[in-house]
Amino acid sequence: MVLLMTTVWYPPTKSVDVAKKYIEINKKYPPDRSLGKTLVIGVTSERGSTKVIAIGSVVKGKFEEAVTRQSKAQLEFAQSIEGYTYKVESILDVTEAYSLVDMQAPEDR
Repeated sequence: MVLLMTTVWYPPTKSVDVAKKYIEINKKYPPDRSLGKTLVIGVTSERGSTKVIAIGSVVKGKFEEAVTRQSKAQLEFAQSIEGYTYKVESILDVTEAYSLVDMQAPEDR
């Protein structure tokens, strides 16, 4: 399964602005199960920034559409919140990674 990971950083002083913008953007881009589903969203701090990592699964054949949608949403944050940066990337789950080397992932993972 291909996963989509979005990592964002913003100044802690912008936390309320980000939270409000999230509600606004979530209405514009509501969860779309035809593209995939969110698996986890985690928040931490890193070097003076708030860091958020979101990982979601992508439905087979919908990767390009999912990346485009996520990138558009993130661009709206970046355009309206000073100091907001983001990175959208694909990652493979361990089963897919093992298949790259023609192996089967251990079941006890």
